[in-house]
Formats: sequence, C-alpha cells, structure tokens
Amino acid sequence: MYRVTAEYAKNNFDEVINRASTEARGIVIVQENQNFILISQEELDAWMETSELLQDPNLLSDIELAREQYKKGETLTMEQVFE
Repeated sequence: MYRVTAEYAKNNFDEVINRASTEARGIVIVQENQNFILISQEELDAWMETSELLQDPNLLSDIELAREQYKKGETLTMEQVFE
C-alpha cells in the first residue's frame, strides 16, 4: 500500500489524487501516528456494497448450497431460467 505523510500529500495533492484513483487499496496518509485512507468513490462504493452483502445472514449458506448443487450437476440452462 502506498504511504505518504500529510505534508507530502499537501504539497503533491495532484499526484496523490491521481495515485488514489489507480491504487486498488487507496493511499495511506500518515499524520502524527494516525493513518487516513484516500480512496476513489468507486472503491468506496464497492466496499459499501460488499459490507451490505456480508450483513445478510443467509448469504454464506446460500453460496454453499449453490456450490453443492453445482457439484451435483443440479443446474439450469439459460433457457430454463428465462422461460
């Protein structure tokens, strides 16, 4: 993960913003032993969506059930799904 000081971020704001748009995990800005993360809006949206999905108590069991059905060949064709 790319790390910079707050002073560096302040003096090189354009570079830090551009880098934040390409770094998947964002940029860590360090000030007085505290870390702040700069990420793109798209990355934040993806994290929020993942967080919401993980709050579904049935999600993991549904995924496991689907995997078991797939292994057993219990699948549907596109035509069957969209009839």
